[in-house]
Amino acid sequence: MTETFAATTRLLESEVEDGLFTRGAQVSVWVDGEPAASLALGDDGTGRPMSTSTVSRVYCTIKPVTAVAVARQIDAGVLDLDEPLAGHLSEVRSLADGAVTLRHVLTHTAGLHLPMALELELVAPDQRNARIDATDRPRHWRVGLDAAYSEDVGWRLLGRLLEAVTGEPLGSHLRATVLDPLGMTDTWIGMTPEEYEALLPRLGVSHDMRGLQSYPLLLERGVRMCTDVNPAHGGYSTADDLARFYAALLAQLDGAGSADLPAAETLATFTSSQRPPTEDLVLGRPCEYGLGFMTVLDGHAFGRSPSPSAFGHSGNVGSSFAFADPAHDLAVAVVFNGLVDHESAFLRRPALVRAIYRDLDLAGIDDEPREPAVLPRHRWRRRR
Repeated sequence: MTETFAATTRLLESEVEDGLFTRGAQVSVWVDGEPAASLALGDDGTGRPMSTSTVSRVYCTIKPVTAVAVARQIDAGVLDLDEPLAGHLSEVRSLADGAVTLRHVLTHTAGLHLPMALELELVAPDQRNARIDATDRPRHWRVGLDAAYSEDVGWRLLGRLLEAVTGEPLGSHLRATVLDPLGMTDTWIGMTPEEYEALLPRLGVSHDMRGLQSYPLLLERGVRMCTDVNPAHGGYSTADDLARFYAALLAQLDGAGSADLPAAETLATFTSSQRPPTEDLVLGRPCEYGLGFMTVLDGHAFGRSPSPSAFGHSGNVGSSFAFADPAHDLAVAVVFNGLVDHESAFLRRPALVRAIYRDLDLAGIDDEPREPAVLPRHRWRRRR
C-alpha cells in the first residue's frame, strides 16, 4: 500500500528537499494489524541514503517499552501501582518519605524531573545513581497533584525497580520480555559492545538544525551512548519497529490475549488518561497522561487527527514519535533526523499526521491546519 500514501510522500519529499527541518525521515504505518506503508527518504545524517533499516536514536519515544515491562510485573502481582516505592528503593532520598508510588512516577506527578537529562549525561555513568539518590524532591511539591515531565530520573528509577524485583539486568529483561517477543529485533535499549560494532554501519545520526548552520550530533553514534542502558531516552530503533510495537498493543487491547503483553484490562489502564489536564512544569502546557503513555494527543501537539482514545509518545522535541489510534486500528511511527525548535516541531508533526490520515481517507477531524494553542516556554526542554 506504500504507493497510495501520496500526500505523506509529497510532504516528506518537500521537507527533505528544503533541508530546513530534517535531512531524512522514516515513516511506518500499520492498519488493522498489518503493515500499510514503510517509507524512507533523504539521507541518514552521515551522507548515506536513509533506508527503512537505518537505526536512529529515538530518545523519549522509547519510554513506553519500560512502561509495558512494568505492567507485566503488575499483572504478575509483583508490583502494585499504589505501593510506596521506598520499600524497593530505600536509598533514593526523594522516595524515602513513602509518598511516591509507581502510579506517580508513571504519570509524571512524583517530582522526579530533576536533575534534567543533559545534566545527568555530563555525569560519569558509574556516578549517576549516586547523583539521583542524593536529590530531594522540590520543596512544597504536591505528589500526585503537581506535574512535571521526568525526562530521565523517573524512568531510570523504573529500570532499577525492575532489576530489583526480577533479579535481571534491565537491558536483558527488556529484551527478553518486550522487544524479542514482539519481534522488535531492530530496537535496542543498551547495546552490547559486540552489537554496537555490528550495528555501526546502520546507525544514522541526528542533526541539530535550530541555528543558522546545522551540525551532526555525533555522540549518538558513540559507544558510550549506544551501550548505555537508558530506558528514559536512550533507545535506538526504526520507524518499522516502533509501529510494530503499537500495532501489537492495539491487538492486545482488541482481545488478542497474547501472553507476551500485559492483560488487556491492565493495558487499557496504562494507555488511557490517568492524570487529568494539568499544567506541566517541564512541558509548559496543560496535558493529560496515562501510565507511561501520552494520552489525548492533541494536548501533546500531535494535532486533531488522532481520536481522543489515541495514545503514544514522542522524543527529542518531536524528532521521533509513535502512536496508536484504537478508533481506526491504526499504528504510526515517524523518525526525523533533524532537531528543530519547539514551534517548528509542533507544526511539523500535526502536518505529517494529518497527511497520513488523509491518505487513509480518515481526514476531517483535523482538516485545517492551525497553530498550537500552547507553546513551551522554558529553555531546558529538550527530549519530548
